[in-house]
Amino acid sequence: MDNPISLSILIPLIPFGMTFLIFILLTSFNKTMNRLTKPVSYLIILSILISSLFSLFFFLNHIEGTILISKYFSFLRDSGVQLHLNQLNEEIIIFMGLFASSILAYSLFKLPRKKGYVLYVVFIGLLTSLVEATLLIVDF
Repeated sequence: MDNPISLSILIPLIPFGMTFLIFILLTSFNKTMNRLTKPVSYLIILSILISSLFSLFFFLNHIEGTILISKYFSFLRDSGVQLHLNQLNEEIIIFMGLFASSILAYSLFKLPRKKGYVLYVVFIGLLTSLVEATLLIVDF
């Protein structure tokens, strides 16, 4: 890619893609996925941390700017929605990613992993992804 700011679209998409994949697997293979609590937790934590690392990369390299989402998603062609990447957004996303990862790591070791735990992990991952997307869309 010629411009590193175009990678900022991956910040909310990585956790969203992982949670969407796990949710599809959960609805398809409910009993099996409810038994795979540790791998699911690790995958969601990893996706959130990778998203935070992208934001940390932008923060440390002082990369700021705006990109048009319709460039990547054709169904948003007429909307004009933009992602705004600046230092404040990057700091908040890094903090929030570390906070969500620590909540999931604490839950992995302290909560009983019974039925509903995988849905809880998917919900935390989806919530993190949506907050990241909202932070990038709103221009501070």
